[in-house]
Amino acid sequence: MRKGWMSAFLLFAAILPAVVFLAAPSPAQQKSLKAGEDAQGPWWMKETAMTRDGIFPALKDKPWWPKAAALKTGESFIVQEGPGKGRELVRAERIMDRSGKEHDAIVWVIDDDEDGSLKQGGDKDSDCYVADWERDGVIDRLVDYQDLDKNNVPDEMDIRYFTNGRLNNAWFGEDLDHDGVMWSLRGYEYSGESYFESDPYGDNIFNMGKFNPVEGTWVPISECPFAFYDTDKDGYAEEVVRVSAVPLSYDPAKDPDYANSAFGRAWEEPMARMGVVNIRYSFDIDNGSNKERPLHYDYGFNLVGKAPYDYAGMYHFNPLRRPPQTTVVIPWKTMRAVADAYQARETGFTWHENFDDTTAIGFADYKAEDWRWEGVFWVWERRFMENTGGPNQKWNVRREWMSKPAASRELYYSDVDKRIHLFGAEEGWLQIGDFSGLGPIGEIRMYDTDGNGYFDRWETYRSGDGLPVRIATVRDEKARRLEFNQAKLSAFYVGEVLPKAKAANEKLIAEMTALRPFAVPDGLKTAMTTGPENYRRYAQDVARELQYQDFQDYFSRQANAILMADSKDKSGKEFAGDLRWLKRGATPDVLETTANTHTAWLLALRLKDLDTAYGGGDFDAAAAAIQEIGKLGVFK
Repeated sequence: MRKGWMSAFLLFAAILPAVVFLAAPSPAQQKSLKAGEDAQGPWWMKETAMTRDGIFPALKDKPWWPKAAALKTGESFIVQEGPGKGRELVRAERIMDRSGKEHDAIVWVIDDDEDGSLKQGGDKDSDCYVADWERDGVIDRLVDYQDLDKNNVPDEMDIRYFTNGRLNNAWFGEDLDHDGVMWSLRGYEYSGESYFESDPYGDNIFNMGKFNPVEGTWVPISECPFAFYDTDKDGYAEEVVRVSAVPLSYDPAKDPDYANSAFGRAWEEPMARMGVVNIRYSFDIDNGSNKERPLHYDYGFNLVGKAPYDYAGMYHFNPLRRPPQTTVVIPWKTMRAVADAYQARETGFTWHENFDDTTAIGFADYKAEDWRWEGVFWVWERRFMENTGGPNQKWNVRREWMSKPAASRELYYSDVDKRIHLFGAEEGWLQIGDFSGLGPIGEIRMYDTDGNGYFDRWETYRSGDGLPVRIATVRDEKARRLEFNQAKLSAFYVGEVLPKAKAANEKLIAEMTALRPFAVPDGLKTAMTTGPENYRRYAQDVARELQYQDFQDYFSRQANAILMADSKDKSGKEFAGDLRWLKRGATPDVLETTANTHTAWLLALRLKDLDTAYGGGDFDAAAAAIQEIGKLGVFK
C-alpha cells in the first residue's frame, strides 16, 4: 500500500512541472491591461499603478518617503516595508538631463524579477527606475526594462515622460539583434548627441507612443517607428525606415514638422485619429556600411501623403510592460513592404554625392563626414515637404522631386549623366562645392521637359553667375528602368555604373589634357583618391567638368576672336572677307593651315560636336571630337 502510494506520488511529481508549464498563460493568452488596471497584475505592477487618465500617485504618499527626502547625494536604502520589502531601493542622485540641466533627484528602483539586482543598484533585465528630478514627490521619468525570455538580457524597454505627474508620451525599443543595447540614457531619459549613442547599427526598431488619457491606451505619434535592417548581418544596418505619425487633421501650414515638434503637447482630441503622413526610406547601395564606416547611407526617398495608421500586426502586446501594455507600431518585419507600397502624394529623392565642409552632422570619428543614423532625407529648401525633419546636408547632395502621386518606388539609370534617378521626377538640383577644402563651385539643375519620366535637360551654373555656362538638352535620355531590388541595384551600381563612369571620365580627361593641360585643384585631387568609391567618382566628375569648361572656353575664345572680329576689307572698297585675300596655291594650303575664318569656323563646328556628345553623355564621341580639333593643327 505504502509502495503504491509512493509510486503515485513520484509520477505526480514528475508530471506536475509539465502541467504547470502548459497551464501558464502565454503572452497571447493574457489580457492586455490599460492604465488603471494595474491591480490585475503582479506586485511590482501594483506598486507603480496609475489612474486611467495617467496620474502617477505622489511619491510623498509612500511610507518610505520621509527617509528618502532626508537622503544626501550618493546615499540609498533598501525598502523594508510594504509589498516591495527587500525588493526595492531608493537613492539620491545628482543627475543631468538631456538638455544639460542638473537635478538633485530621488530614484526608486524596483527589482521586478527579484533577481537580487539591488545589491549593485539595479540592472537592465526586468528592473524599473522611477525618477523624481526635483525631490518634490512628483514623478518626471520612468525607465522600464523587460527581459521576456529570462536570459538576463533586456528584450524591450520603455522611457516614459511625465508632465506634472501625468503620463504624456514614451519611447519604446525592441532589441531585435539581441545585443542587449537599445536606448542610451542620461538623467533617466533618451540622451546623447542623438540616437548615434543608442543602437541604430543592426536590426532594431524603436517608436514613440502618445498616452491617451481618455482610453488609458497608447496611440502612435512622431517617429513610429524608426526601423533598421542589417541586410548582410555584419552588425551594421544597410536600410532604414522612419514613419511620421501625426493627427490626420493636422495643418502643415501651422505645424510643418509636427512629428518632430508636437509630440510633447497635452492630449488633444484629434490625436485619437492618427495617420502616416511621411515616410523616409534610405539605403546603402554600395554596401559601405561597416565597422570602419557605420551608417553609410547613399540614397533615400521622402514620401509625403496621408494614410490612416491602420496596419496588420500593429498592436504590440508585452506582458511584462507596465500598463498600458499594448503599443501601436507597424511591425519591423512588414515595415519595408509598407514603405514600398505607400501612396505618396509627392516624392522627394536624395542622393549623397560627397561630404559638406560647411556642416558637421556626423558622429564621433565621422562627425565631419555627415553620415546620419536616420539615413538620407529631404531638405527644407525649394520644394516644401512637411515632416521632413533634420539635420540636413546642403552641398553635394542631389535632390529630385516628383509632384505626381505614386504607390511604388521606381528608379532608372541614365547613361547621359551615368546616374540612378527617380522615375517620374520633374526637376532636380545638385549644389557642387564645399568639400575637400574647396569653396562653392556651382550647381547642376535637371528637368524632364517632355513629361515622360526621364530627365532630358541639364543646366550647369558657376557660383556667382546668373546664366548657365552649359545647357544640354537631349532627344535620347538613354534611360534604363531598374527593378527596385536592393541586391540587384547594388550589384549594378558597384559592378557596372561606378567602374564604367570612372573609365569614361579617365578617357575624356586624357584626351582633353593632350591638347590643353589643366591643373586640378589640390583638394579635388585628394578627393579623387580618398573616401568611398562613389565619392571618388563624384570628385572625378567635378574635375572633368571643370576641365571641360576650361577646354571649351579656351578654344572658343580663339575661334571667336577671329569669327567675331570687326572685319575690314583690304581693298578699301566693299566688304569681301578675309578668305578673299588669302594667297593660296602653295603647299600646304594656307586656307587649312592658318588662323582664318575658315579654320576658326571648323573649330567652332568641332566644339559644337564636342558639346553635343559631352552633353549627351557620349564620351567616346566627345573624345573623337577632341581628336578632330587636334587635327586642325592651327589652334593650340
